[in-house]
Formats: sequence, structure tokens, C-alpha cells
Amino acid sequence: MGGIAVISNPRSGANKRNPELLQRLAYVLGDQGELAQPPDLDHLEDTIRNLRDRDIDILCVNGGDGTLHKVVSALVRVYAEGAEGTARERITLPKVAILKSGTVNTLARNIGLKMPARPFLGTIVDTWHGKGAFRTVERNALVVNGGESSGFLFGTGVLSRFMEAYYAGGTTGVVKALRVLARGVLSALLGTRFARDLFARDLVTVTVDGRPWKAQDGYAAVAVGTTNDLGLGFQLFHAAKSHPDHLHALGFPCAPMTPVSQLHRVYLGQPMRGDDIYDQVAKSIVIDSPVPVSYMIDGDFVAGQHKRLTVEVGPRVRFIVP
Repeated sequence: MGGIAVISNPRSGANKRNPELLQRLAYVLGDQGELAQPPDLDHLEDTIRNLRDRDIDILCVNGGDGTLHKVVSALVRVYAEGAEGTARERITLPKVAILKSGTVNTLARNIGLKMPARPFLGTIVDTWHGKGAFRTVERNALVVNGGESSGFLFGTGVLSRFMEAYYAGGTTGVVKALRVLARGVLSALLGTRFARDLFARDLVTVTVDGRPWKAQDGYAAVAVGTTNDLGLGFQLFHAAKSHPDHLHALGFPCAPMTPVSQLHRVYLGQPMRGDDIYDQVAKSIVIDSPVPVSYMIDGDFVAGQHKRLTVEVGPRVRFIVP
């Protein structure tokens, strides 16, 4: 059947602040497609399955990074149907359009998307109706523990604890993120407890493409990305865009000041310097721990449930851009 579908997150901060947006999107979509608001993750997967069975061509996601991560996770689970490894990499997903309306829109920035939700949907509908060609940007998804989560940015240790601190207190947004970052940098410079806790080493072992990294005392962070910008403009995964169908993995078995002193290099998209930093392009990463490991994925904090985390290359996602 084909066509366009819009999935909207009713819990998105921006959607709550602007309840009229959904009505405007429905008006723009008209009879060219379907608009769905699944109330929870179980219903989201059912919605995706129905869209797959209709052979939908374009899936528009109305929300921010958190909404996109949940939709991409459901897409990979439904379309892969249990496929693993290279078979999962080869699955074809519908084109995805980000109707950015969330509190944080890091993935939209990564693909150069600036157009607001309503006019962007209008452009998509007009192009579809006129049978025009869509311009797309491709990024591989990364898949955690066989499909438990899928996204584009992953991290343990510092990155996970940063997100935990970011979500503490309920308020979120760019200002809150900058405030937490500034507190961490200042604490590292002064050697106070916040930085010590933030950069505490997790006693994990890391194996990349079957070969172990050699750190003996754990890692302050293990970070994996398939797109460059980690957030706030920091290009941590400088090799991601130039290595499609791969992951860019970094490991930090180092003192807090090592990465803090090189934030300017990260912002410029340059590799960090130091023999105590692992930096590798790979296909899979396995993290083993004596205790369950919490992690960050696309800005969401996931509390530890597993002692082993496997991060693998997933299928390509074709993002529509203006």
C-alpha cells in the first residue's frame, strides 16, 4: 500500500507545551497518510508492525531524541524479525523523517535538519504527492543486546552518570545540560567529589571485534557512536560519518583531567591525544562487568539490568532532509 505515517509522542515535552501542533500536523498530512499516538512501548511496537504490514514508505517521528530512539528501537525489532549480525544490517527500513519537536534534538542537528515540524511535513507531503525524489542522509543504527535498544549514540560510565544527573530534579533542556557540564568541568579542575563520582572507573572489561582492550583497572567511560555529534556540539565520534557500516568506539581508562583538558579538540571534531585513550573503528563491542551496567542511548538513561552489554552495527536508517 505504501504511503506516509506520522508517529507522535504524547509525552514529548514540546508536544505538551504546544498541544495544537498535533492538530496542525494532522491538517498538513490530510488524507495522504496516518497519524498515530501509541500510549506506551508495547503499543508502539504494534503500531510499527501494522505499518510494516502496510509496506509504509515514509515514517515521520514527531518528538525529540528520546522519541526517535524508541521508534528506531521498535523499527529494528519489528523489521529484523530476529535476524542477527550481517542479516540484521541488511534489512531495509522505511525512510525516516524527524519532525523535531522535542526538548533535545541532537540527531536532527547531526543530519543538518533545521526546518520546524509543520513546514517539513508539508514539504514531505508535497514531494510525495508530486512523486518527487527525496534527499536522504544515511546513518547506521547501533543495536544493544540484540535489539533491547537501538540508536546512534551509546555510553557507559561518565556518559551514563551525566544523563542521570541531567534528569535529576525533573527539569531538562540545553541550559540544564550546560549547567551539569560546567559543574563537572569545574569539579574536575578543583578535584571535588562531583567529578570523582562522575569519572569513577567501572570495573569492566571491553572486547572490540574479538580483541580485548588492555586496561586493567576499568574505564571511566566506554562510548560508541555512528554519528559524530554527542550533544552540545561535541564531535566525540569524529570517525563515524566517514566509516559507514561501522561503529566508532572510545574507551577512557584515564583520570578526569585527561578528557576535560581536551574538550576543545572534541568540539572541533579532532581525535583526543593520549596513550591511555582507546579510539577504534569496529563492528562490535562487548562490555563485561561483575555488576549490571547502566548506559546512555541517544540521551536516554537506562538503569543497569545486564552484566554484559553487546553493541553491534545495525541497519542503515535513511533520514529525509529538506
